[in-house]
Amino acid sequence: MPKLNLKSVMFVLVIASFILLAGCSKPECEASSDCNSRTCQLSRCDEGKCAYTPQSNCCGNRMNDTFENGRSGNKCTCPQDYGKCEGKAKVKIGSKIADAAYAHYYCDASSECVLGIERTDITPQNVLDTINMGYFKATSVLKYSKPFDLSRDIFELRLTLDDTKDLKLPVEITGIKILYIGDHSRSELLIADKLLDASLNAIGDSAAINVPLNLGYKPQEVEETGSIRYAIEYAYTKRLPSGKSQNGIPIYKEEIAREKFTSPAKPVFFVRAE
Repeated sequence: MPKLNLKSVMFVLVIASFILLAGCSKPECEASSDCNSRTCQLSRCDEGKCAYTPQSNCCGNRMNDTFENGRSGNKCTCPQDYGKCEGKAKVKIGSKIADAAYAHYYCDASSECVLGIERTDITPQNVLDTINMGYFKATSVLKYSKPFDLSRDIFELRLTLDDTKDLKLPVEITGIKILYIGDHSRSELLIADKLLDASLNAIGDSAAINVPLNLGYKPQEVEETGSIRYAIEYAYTKRLPSGKSQNGIPIYKEEIAREKFTSPAKPVFFVRAE
């Protein structure tokens, strides 16, 4: 009878043990509910083993789906797949590229990733001008934002009549223009033009004027600094002395005057939101 080699015996025992264990091992699952859940993976029990397949339209599957968990897919609804909505815009300063001062990417109220400025970044500007047209005096207060978002902000102007002389009221305000010169402008540009039908009917009377930028101006860069001037057009009736009556009472003739007041330049910081 041949002798058994010890190594051969051990090998046979090991193989037999594996076969025995395989036959006696407990199945990984009996139903799909026994399988562990995984993000954006559909699980099922397949012949005692858990199998997983990728789930579409699911935030976290590393795919840019049109819909993510029932919402339109983008950086705000699913940053896990699209990347975060963050970071400063880039501007060209001379030959260099630098971060913008204000313009950055953020999620708006509609869960869209937008480039612009948030209201918390804004500082209100209120600038006072004194208007002396000879026949009347007025005060104007111009209100605007710094930075100024070209896509939504407006200039707000309030005029108050302070005094009159040899004038027949009212003072009619017939139009306003906004003039701008910026870093890349070769000359002053007209960026807003609005016809008005407002009037100042007595001393102390005020008129509020809102002026959007309605002529389509767009800076070359996301941000641009410059200066603005506003020009207000007026019409009023002068009372010009033309003699005296037999009783010595002054006699006046009336003459319609049309004039314009142009304000001093004021600094402005424009942002081209997208």
